[in-house]
Amino acid sequence: MALFRAVETAEPAGRRLFEDPFAIPLLSGMLKALAQAAGWPVIGRLVPAFLDFGWPSTRSSGVVRTRMIDDLVREAIHAGARQLVLPGAGFDSRAYRLRETNGLAVFEVDHPATQRAKRERLKARLGRLPETVRFVEADFEKDNLECALLAAGFDANKPAVVVWEGVVSYLTEAAVNRNLALLARLLAPGSRLILTYVDRGALDGSRTFQGARRWKSWVRFNREPFIFGFDPAQLGDYLRLLGFLLESDLSTAEGAVRYCTAIGRRETGSELYRVAAMLRTAD
Repeated sequence: MALFRAVETAEPAGRRLFEDPFAIPLLSGMLKALAQAAGWPVIGRLVPAFLDFGWPSTRSSGVVRTRMIDDLVREAIHAGARQLVLPGAGFDSRAYRLRETNGLAVFEVDHPATQRAKRERLKARLGRLPETVRFVEADFEKDNLECALLAAGFDANKPAVVVWEGVVSYLTEAAVNRNLALLARLLAPGSRLILTYVDRGALDGSRTFQGARRWKSWVRFNREPFIFGFDPAQLGDYLRLLGFLLESDLSTAEGAVRYCTAIGRRETGSELYRVAAMLRTAD
């Protein structure tokens, strides 16, 4: 995703969906070289084409979902969120590149090795890390996210916005259910939860999506297969039982139409990959 964000940032100002000055500094090796090449004249235009040839719709879906989530985070903060939680933060850079997050308490949750690499690269770029950002070590399959967040200083009485991006699809159903119930218990009313997920129909074969077979083959090849998905038709009812009100649920293909049509840009997004946003209601 950091590579996709870097390639997107190389787009001309009038065409790009967002700007991420931290994407290249967070990369290393061949991925960093490829991201830097995207900024070169002429040859840079070949980088998105190369990515799209090898992984159809993946880059497109990734940059569209980034813009969709950026806007949802901004809306949540304007609506009163005072904390930002990033479970499975990876090399997410929203705590550093979104102006609206300035001054917010930010909790980046991930594996210790990933966090160590990220902190080293951020320090090289920033000099020192913002004091408002806390790094929380956790494994969603094994650890208690609630205990980890509270120990790091999360305030359960203040509204928060949680971005669970690129994680749910790789967890077991039991882990997804457990962590959503935990978040429902932990989050104050008025908090927002944003999550990405794969349409269950693409996993069980009950629905046909363009490029689904190739996409699933690629994530299996990378030893990170999609193993869980929601049925969009049932998601609202499922969340209501937990205490969440589903406010929006769009595929990245729909997001591509929303954001790209006005600037005369064609991105396909993906019908099988979705971004859902929900409100924690009062008990």
